[in-house]
Amino acid sequence: MKKIVLTSLLAVFTAASASAADYFVGGAVSLNLNDEHANVMGIAPEVGWKYNDNWDFGIGAGFMYNGDLTPADMSMVSDNVTSADLVGTDRYEYGVDLFARYKVAQWGNFKLLLKGTVGADFATYSSDMDAIDGETSIALGASIAPMVTYDVSEAFTLYANLNFMGISAGYTFENEDLKIDDGWNIGLFGDSANVLNTGSFQIGFLYNF
Repeated sequence: MKKIVLTSLLAVFTAASASAADYFVGGAVSLNLNDEHANVMGIAPEVGWKYNDNWDFGIGAGFMYNGDLTPADMSMVSDNVTSADLVGTDRYEYGVDLFARYKVAQWGNFKLLLKGTVGADFATYSSDMDAIDGETSIALGASIAPMVTYDVSEAFTLYANLNFMGISAGYTFENEDLKIDDGWNIGLFGDSANVLNTGSFQIGFLYNF
């Protein structure tokens, strides 16, 4: 799938201490802090299992609504798309992934982890443009990125996913109507200028039981 610039994620999770439980659940709410995207909202639930003090495994899902798309958002369709062309165009993004988290280091209540993720992502368009209305783009991807956690108390742990740095690989499936070609995208990324973009920085809590 073409790289989608998203907004900042503010997540609310609840979590028990690492030694107290074997399972955890969570949920995230997405908010828009980017003026180029006028209407973005979403939710990203997850569930998982603590294998031991160093390893967690889980499954997550993501659901995002992106309305009032800009020409930059739609550059995959045409290099000459104007704002007038996008009236009535919305994008619904959704996906599912498996993840593993490994504790690299710990300083008191702070921990540094690496999070590896593999999954599938989809984006379906609802539009007055007949050529793309109902069309869906599909991509498979994998990434490794750092995250930090802080044990606020025995019951709650605050964390932040630092997805603006890491490594990733993905395969996008062809969609002729969206003018997307089959292809691989593999690379090392680091973009501190976009720390507050959704998908680049996620904060929240976990709940273990």
